[in-house]
Amino acid sequence: MSEEKLRKIRAAIIGSGLIAGKKHIPAFLKLRSKTELVAICDLNLTVAKQMAARFGIPTAYSDIAEMISREKPDLVDICTPPQTHKRLAIEAMQHGCNVMIEKPMALTTADCDQIVQASNEYGLKVCVGHSDLFYEPFIQARKAVADGVIGNVRGMRIFLSTPTSYMTSRSEHWAHKLPGGVIGETGPHVVYMTLAFIPRIRNVSVDALKVMKNYPWSTFEDYRINLIGDDAISSATLVYTTDQWAAKVEVLGDQGSLMLDLESMNLLRYQRTELTPVTVGASLLRESLHLAGAFVSNSVRVATRNVHSTHEIIISQFADSILGGSKPPVSAEEGREAVRVLNMIVEVLENKSTVKSGSSNEARIGV
Repeated sequence: MSEEKLRKIRAAIIGSGLIAGKKHIPAFLKLRSKTELVAICDLNLTVAKQMAARFGIPTAYSDIAEMISREKPDLVDICTPPQTHKRLAIEAMQHGCNVMIEKPMALTTADCDQIVQASNEYGLKVCVGHSDLFYEPFIQARKAVADGVIGNVRGMRIFLSTPTSYMTSRSEHWAHKLPGGVIGETGPHVVYMTLAFIPRIRNVSVDALKVMKNYPWSTFEDYRINLIGDDAISSATLVYTTDQWAAKVEVLGDQGSLMLDLESMNLLRYQRTELTPVTVGASLLRESLHLAGAFVSNSVRVATRNVHSTHEIIISQFADSILGGSKPPVSAEEGREAVRVLNMIVEVLENKSTVKSGSSNEARIGV
C-alpha cells in the first residue's frame, strides 16, 4: 500500500446489523478526515443495500472477496457474530487488508491464535473492538492507576445492566446461540475492563440465575462473576431483567478508590481513611464539587458537540496506527486474553445444572 494511498484509509464494513448501524458506521462518517467508508458487505444483499442507502455508503456487496477485489480497502471492519470472525478476518488479511474485529475477537483461543498467525504472516494489523476502554472516565482511571494515585489495585466491582428488550426477549437474537448465551455478548466488556487493572486472571467463579421463564431460549438473566487474579479480585454483576441501562466500575486501591459511571461520563476519587464526621463531610464536599464540575464540563462538551464516541476513538487510533506503523489501540493478543478468560466463565456455566428461580448453584474452575 502506497504512502499516497494511506493519507486516507479506505475502509469497508462487513455486517449490516445493529452494532454496525449504531456504532461503527457513524464513527467512520465522523472520521472523514482520515477514513473513507467505501463499501458494506452482508450475505443479505438487500439489507446491505438498505444500510448503504441509509448512510450514503457508495457500494453494497454480498461477497467479501468481490468487495475487496473491487474496492481495495486498507481496513475491513468485521461487525458480524463471533462465530464468523476467524474466517472473515483471515480472508480479509489474505487479500491484504488490516482488520478491525468486534468483541469478542473469536469464540476460542485457538481461533484467536489463527488470527494472530495470519496477522504475522501477512504483516497486517488487527484491532479488537474493546470499546468501553475508551470512555473518557475509563481512560482517566487507567492513567490515575498508572500514576499511583490510589496505590496498588486491591479489587474491582463492575455493574452492567442491559435491558431485557435488547437481547433477552428476542428469541431470534444471535447472542442466544453463543456458548453461555447472552453472557457471550456482554461478558467480554467485564473481562477486558478487568484485565485493564488486573492483568492475569487465574480462576473464576460464577453464580447464575434463571429468572424469566417466559423466555425459555434465554439460559440465564442474572450473573455474579468473580475474576480472580494474583493480588486482586474483580466482582461483576450482569443483569438482564429490567428496562435499565447501567455501566459502573469501581477500582479499589490500598490508598484510595475510583468510581466510574461510564454513561454519565463521571469519575470520582474516594479517600476515606477515617470515618469521623469531619473526614466524611470533607470527602462528601470534595465529591460534590467534583460532580458539579463534571456536570458543567459535560454540558459544555455536549453543547459544543465536542463528544466522541468510544468507537470513534478506537477506530481513529487504529487508523493512525495503520498510517504511522504504530501498535493498534487494542492488540490481537489482548483480544485473545479476553477470550481465554471469557471461555473460563462459559465453561463454568456449561457445567451447571439448571438453576431454579430462588436457588443458587456455584461452580469454580482454575487455570
